[in-house]
Amino acid sequence: MSEPRRSGDVEVLREILHRALVRYLTVRPGGFELQPGERLRPVVEARILGHGGARTFYQDKKPVCRSLDGLRPVTGDKDRTCVECTARQRCTAQVRVDLIVERWPFRLLLAYSSARAFLGYEAELRQRRVEIEHVITKITVVDRRTWGELRFSSVR
Repeated sequence: MSEPRRSGDVEVLREILHRALVRYLTVRPGGFELQPGERLRPVVEARILGHGGARTFYQDKKPVCRSLDGLRPVTGDKDRTCVECTARQRCTAQVRVDLIVERWPFRLLLAYSSARAFLGYEAELRQRRVEIEHVITKITVVDRRTWGELRFSSVR
């Protein structure tokens, strides 16, 4: 992947991502599933275009309500806000990561240790005054037997 030279390039990519039909990047204990039926990849390189808070309410391990900003749901009861939702205490707090992998837009929803790893990575870049959009990020899946935990590092 080549790096954008101007911040305007990142804005164009971000705009394309938000208008495109974004697929969720599936993480399995053995790696990423980019396409159904394809072999799992333990590592991918990605350009991260944006991130923010998100929430998902699960029932029987299935998402029934989701908010991509932690404020308003995009699924479930769209007429109420997350603040006034009675199920809010049972929601899973997440980090939404919009990214490009092999020229395809994907979205990751991270919780628990993967979210903590991402936020640490992002803070490290910020401390070095490097914008996350301007680096290629290597994302590695660590097999935890029942889930895949993610680790983040910059390629260059």
